[in-house]
Amino acid sequence: APLVVTTPGGRIIADRVVIAMNAWSAGLRELRRAFVVVASDIVITEPAMDELQRTGWRDGVSISDSRMMVHYYRTTPDGRIALGKGGGRLAYGARFASFNGTSPIEAQLAARMRAIYPSFEAVPIAASWAGPIDRSVDGLPFFFALGRPDLVCGAGYSGNGVGPSVLGGRILASLALGLDDEWAACGLVRRPPRGLPGEPWKYLGGRLVRGAVARKERAEDCGRPPARVDRALAGLAPPGLVPLE
Repeated sequence: APLVVTTPGGRIIADRVVIAMNAWSAGLRELRRAFVVVASDIVITEPAMDELQRTGWRDGVSISDSRMMVHYYRTTPDGRIALGKGGGRLAYGARFASFNGTSPIEAQLAARMRAIYPSFEAVPIAASWAGPIDRSVDGLPFFFALGRPDLVCGAGYSGNGVGPSVLGGRILASLALGLDDEWAACGLVRRPPRGLPGEPWKYLGGRLVRGAVARKERAEDCGRPPARVDRALAGLAPPGLVPLE
């Protein structure tokens, strides 16, 4: 049967289709237990080149910390600081329309940014926004044929997709064209990893694990050992930028 893509504006019949929707793939039955959708939030300041020069941070290099609920930040050429936080709100299934738009934790992110860079204390926040990310079971993306060789899919970038999506594009192109090359033979060409329960258990369990991670990291911020139960529950979180100990 031909592949048909239906949109609000019409229908398209295609010889091959690539599904590369990242978190929006959560609506596919085959992927519901492969990843969990969480929010990532970010703020950006107004330009403040003089204040930025005083920090000595002039090259625009991106920085991240070693939290599971990672903070990531970088500068812009016109003298702004952008700071974000991953591992925010948890979606129930594929219901995450509210994750788009102005961040509800703008004040929290602004306070974190000013704690790290006190010279930006008086610099206004220009904007904030949020979006969904797909955290796979093992923290790695996956690429595979979805039931037929002319329908291929990639997802599971787990918040680290800017660089790996270049690799993902090469893999998906080879799979879609039916090539037998190094990209089609890559170790990331695999069935989606399973291990997460179905809803509502994925959402309820995710809330428990997310709360434990937050408490564990707050304790570590204060120099206190995390509670054993929080450490145990946090260990169930999908891998991120760094392993959970």
